Amino acid sequence: MSKPFKPQLVFFDIDDTLFRKWKNFLPASVLPAFQALHEAGVMVAIATGRSPCAIPSKVQAVMEAVGLDVLVSINGQFNRFRGKTIASHPIDPADIAEVIRICRAHDWDYGCTSDEKMALSSDRQRVHDSLYGTVPYETDPDYWQRHPVYQMNVFITAEEEAAFAASGILQRGYQIIRWHPLGIDLLHADGSKARGIREVCAVLDIPLAQVMAFGDELNDLDMFKTVGFGVAMGDGREELKTLAKYVTTTVEDHGVFNALVHLGVIDRKPWGAA
Repeated sequence: MSKPFKPQLVFFDIDDTLFRKWKNFLPASVLPAFQALHEAGVMVAIATGRSPCAIPSKVQAVMEAVGLDVLVSINGQFNRFRGKTIASHPIDPADIAEVIRICRAHDWDYGCTSDEKMALSSDRQRVHDSLYGTVPYETDPDYWQRHPVYQMNVFITAEEEAAFAASGILQRGYQIIRWHPLGIDLLHADGSKARGIREVCAVLDIPLAQVMAFGDELNDLDMFKTVGFGVAMGDGREELKTLAKYVTTTVEDHGVFNALVHLGVIDRKPWGAA
């Protein structure tokens, strides 16, 4: 085996990396993995597309138990170090107003995501179907007038997305990410986990070459290109596996813990070994 990679900081995606969303399943090995990293002098971080308010309770409990060092959230729009905000990128209220104007003209529902909550224009069936069982939300169409918003949500089909894109809003410096057949996210064009990681590492004076990251999805590609060592989950996207320096097993097979052991980052036996 080659010389072990010794990171100063390790980032973990949440969904289908640490946590199986649709099963509400968090492996028993996650907390011991985080504790072993701290024991080895390695900082523990999460990089997620979720807002802090939408992190699953089981993951929140582990974050609190271990004392999470870094949180890169909302695809790099809102980033914290040990509870202190070190970088944030809210959407311009004038652009929010324009998105709302477009949505109302087409009778589309919209949402505004802050670090504290997801506020929606209504709870009509399409909204309910998109978000049921995933993210807590409330109905408050004017929430954006009182709070910073880091990401917007528009509840439209792929066919309707073409009309939304043609409205000109993307030319103001935004990108669309589809997360459901009936829903898209709208955020800054340069918003990504990678940007958040670069900002955090600049503040903490940690070389990107000394950073490791675990992920499974296409929104982890830029993250893998940015850090020194990428670890893909066994059931992750093939494009990510190709870019990864190591491919581990699945969430259910304790892929995170066992990869850290195999790579020599933590001094433990593989999970389940006698």
